[in-house]
Amino acid sequence: MTQSNPQSGTSTNLTLISTSSDALAQYERERLENVRRNLPGARRQLLEAGIHRVQVDYDGCGDSGCIENITYRDGQGSAVDLADQLAIEQLTDLFYDLIQARHPGWENNDGACGEFQWNLTDDALMHTHNDRFTDYDTTEHEGL
Repeated sequence: MTQSNPQSGTSTNLTLISTSSDALAQYERERLENVRRNLPGARRQLLEAGIHRVQVDYDGCGDSGCIENITYRDGQGSAVDLADQLAIEQLTDLFYDLIQARHPGWENNDGACGEFQWNLTDDALMHTHNDRFTDYDTTEHEGL
C-alpha cells in the first residue's frame, strides 16, 4: 500500500500488517479446509477397518480443553478398539480443527463441551456444541 504525503508530494511505502483478528480468521479457514480435505480419507480408512459410527466427546474451560473420548462402533453398534494409533491421532487432530473452526476459543473462560456423532455408513456428521457462560440474577430493594 502506498500513501501519498500531500505536503511534500512524496509517497511512502507502508507494509500492511495483519491484525490478530485477521490472522485468527485465516487460521480458522485453514483448519476448516484441512478437515474438508482429510475427513473423506479418514472415513474411508475407518470403514475399511469395520467402523460404522464414531462419537467424539470434548470439554474445556479455564483456557484449556481436550477431546475426552472417541468411541468407535461397528455395524451392529458394538464398541471396537481401534488398534491404529496413528489413525486415532489423525482423527483427533481433524476434530480439534473442526471444533476450532466452528467455535474458536471454545476452551476459554467458562468453556464449552460437546459431541460429534458421525455415521460413516450414511456419511452424516452431527455436531452438538454447548457454550457455558456465567449468568446472574439481580434483585433490587428500596427501603425496608
